Amino acid sequence: MPGRGAFAFPIDPSLPPETLPALWSPALTASIVIIDKGDGLAPLAVTDRHLHRRRSHDGTHIVVRAGRQKLRFWLRSQPVLHDTAFHLPLDSLFDGRVNAVRQAQLWIARGDAEIPDDSRLSRFQAARLDLMLELLDAKASGAPLRTLAQIAYPALPPLTASEWKASSERRGTHRLIVEAERYRDGGYRELLRDH
Repeated sequence: MPGRGAFAFPIDPSLPPETLPALWSPALTASIVIIDKGDGLAPLAVTDRHLHRRRSHDGTHIVVRAGRQKLRFWLRSQPVLHDTAFHLPLDSLFDGRVNAVRQAQLWIARGDAEIPDDSRLSRFQAARLDLMLELLDAKASGAPLRTLAQIAYPALPPLTASEWKASSERRGTHRLIVEAERYRDGGYRELLRDH
């Protein structure tokens, strides 16, 4: 898709999400638990408890529900038939991968029971990210900064030109747009590493 004014996505974004619900790029997402043949883990029965399952050329991708969160597994071989082991590449996502493995171990040990929510985003942070997406969409549609400020600050009263130029809402909206563009242009990976 690069060259057509869009971003490079691992999957064609024009496809309906239900066609490929369980495929991700483990190189970019720490929350995917990579499982290989090996010693240390009993044969994994996760395949019996899945929300989504998709076989691919690189193995089987599975999503399971663990209470309010979803766990994502990438079975790179046929570990159900063998002892299995977690695979933890020593890369920039290592800490996030360790956390994902802890969550998976807890879920496996509890036998499908709910596990504590591991989201590191507070409600405020999640709402702020939603707002930034809304601002990016409005900006892409050609909305001027003052209109974007109305989205960010719904109670913003009408301001004269000089009041608007000196307003904290104008500066705050500009900061939100800069941060949103940073996330859009690759900074979102920081969030993926943390989750």
